[in-house]
Amino acid sequence: MAGSNVTIKSIAERLGVSFSTVAKALNGDPLISAQTRELVEKTAKEMNYTRNAFASGLRQKASRTVAIIINDLDIPAYGEMISFISGKLAEYGYTTLISDSKYSEEFERNSIKAMLAWKPEAIIIAPADPMGKNMDLLANVRKSTLILGDPMDKSYNSVSIDHHHAGYMSAEKMIKCGVNSCLVFAGPEGYSSSDLYLAGIKKAYKDYDLPFSNENIFRFKPDKQTAFRIFTDFWNESPYTADGVICFCDSMAYGVYRAARELGIKIPQDISVIGYDDGPANEFTDPPLTTVRMPKDFIAEHCLEFVTTHMRNKSLDEYIYKLKPLLSDRGSVKEK
Repeated sequence: MAGSNVTIKSIAERLGVSFSTVAKALNGDPLISAQTRELVEKTAKEMNYTRNAFASGLRQKASRTVAIIINDLDIPAYGEMISFISGKLAEYGYTTLISDSKYSEEFERNSIKAMLAWKPEAIIIAPADPMGKNMDLLANVRKSTLILGDPMDKSYNSVSIDHHHAGYMSAEKMIKCGVNSCLVFAGPEGYSSSDLYLAGIKKAYKDYDLPFSNENIFRFKPDKQTAFRIFTDFWNESPYTADGVICFCDSMAYGVYRAARELGIKIPQDISVIGYDDGPANEFTDPPLTTVRMPKDFIAEHCLEFVTTHMRNKSLDEYIYKLKPLLSDRGSVKEK
């Protein structure tokens, strides 16, 4: 094999071991046995492996850990992003420490303290509360910390999504299709991303000079089962009517799909549905779910760029990106 075509992955496949084992062995990790290290180095030489310029620039006396603290791992987008980031870092012998705060400030505080004890080279965090006191725990490592979201303290590095625009686009899509009486399934109060999303929806109704009733807003932790129950109860018991449901995440939309199926309601003929995230299953729902696409790939790439810059011991004076979501128009919103 040509040296330029040989990767850590191909060496790992030859030896029948993991990416991480090969990467750590090539980087002289003391946790790898001498026998394994010699075998990996011998195989790499036989395969004409050329050391990656990036890997050779990494700090040698570092913890080789990156901490990721997420506020809700039940959101599929986070899972996809973490998988991408941790997979890439593993190729260079880095371990990713992952924690789910479940929007609990107490859980988050304990996670931050535990992660800091490992002295991670970088921290990625989607805060339970961007304005909460837990952020003070990261003050001394702010240069190596990346916030997923809009931080209250603008001295932090951040990558965020314009959730306000996502809400506006969702409502505008419904309005332009003549679907004006919508239920809104949003996250609990205090979810900054959900608050922005809801504000965007309200602005769209205002801009189009349409009434918007707070009676049609339901705020709960995003999950399919709760969405199923709330929609079923509304349809059977509420004196109000609706011709659409705007959902803060695709999981909520899946709950509406199930309820509609059991109630004998047709989508989009009887009720239009729009989600937010654009997970891989959406093309296979019946009908395919119209949703606002969260740019997960760009978020993950920005996170990786931020982390790897610090891994190479280079500082960033400012790293702030705000990304625009896009509408994935499929078949779950009734057209005029």
